[in-house]
Amino acid sequence: MNRVARKGFTLIELLVVIAIIAVLIALLLPAVQAAREAARRAQCTNNLKQIGLALHNYHTGIGSFPMGSTTAYSDPGVQASWGTWGALALMLPYLEQKPAYDAINFNWTAWQGSGAATNTTIFTTRLAAYVCPSDGLTGQDNLNNYFGSTGTTVGYMNNDDSTGFYAHGRTYSVANLTDGTSNTIAYSEALVSTTFGGKTSTKWRDGPSVGGSVGASYYTLDATTNVPALTSDWQNCNNLFVTTTNYGMRGYRWGLGGEGESLFQTLIPPNSTLYPWNSCRLDCGGGCGSLQSGYFNVTSNHPGGVNAAMADGSVRFMKNSISMPIWWALGTKAGGEVLSSDSY
Repeated sequence: MNRVARKGFTLIELLVVIAIIAVLIALLLPAVQAAREAARRAQCTNNLKQIGLALHNYHTGIGSFPMGSTTAYSDPGVQASWGTWGALALMLPYLEQKPAYDAINFNWTAWQGSGAATNTTIFTTRLAAYVCPSDGLTGQDNLNNYFGSTGTTVGYMNNDDSTGFYAHGRTYSVANLTDGTSNTIAYSEALVSTTFGGKTSTKWRDGPSVGGSVGASYYTLDATTNVPALTSDWQNCNNLFVTTTNYGMRGYRWGLGGEGESLFQTLIPPNSTLYPWNSCRLDCGGGCGSLQSGYFNVTSNHPGGVNAAMADGSVRFMKNSISMPIWWALGTKAGGEVLSSDSY
């Protein structure tokens, strides 16, 4: 009897092949995702590198680094310091963004009074140089991932100085950075918030904004001089993070010179699990955004830490495990701390 040759696969063979393919995909997918994140992180690092170079080109041309925020007219005859342009706007020509710089009328505010209407088009412009591709939400409600350091100073607008790289209405030069430019953080990154305002509490993105009592460190030049007040505030922020409305305005606009918009403090280490909010404002009633004063952390989607541009223009990766005292020391420009490269 002639035997007929079998065509096709048995059900068991087919299941075995499918199982093998599934295993291969399961093994390959994490590698593909890791490769994509490595490319995104490289772009994010390059953006910070360009900001660092722009800072020094600005310093060469002007004689100092840019101020953290400016003063401008909000209405005819009325000068304002809130809602004005910040360092990321001032350094645009040194980032090959001269047309964007020329579109800004620096005599008028960016986000207050009738001055806002003058600058509305450029104010809402998304610039790739200020977007970290690892943060998939940037460019929707909020446009900026890069933030300049005010060191350990809280209540930025209430001080005419800071322990960090930036201050309101005041400029610093290399000569002011006595800790050394390689030991002082100029910029780092943060994830933007999930929404403009609502009952959300996404880890490392959102944060509360409420009115009430604040700790003794809330409006001080160096908040680390009163650690009990700091930790009391931060615990309050933890409680409010899960019980109140969170105003998602972190990284709202790159052009604004204010905490939460384009500035941060080196107080809470990167991607903190102990303090999982992105921002926290305790001196403002309901409806205020989490901007201008309060606590603002650095966060990212990069595994293990965040990128930071030092004042010498180099970019370093700051681990989530960095100790709080080291993080404080890296934020201050003239604290006199002695740091070793293996401490972070």
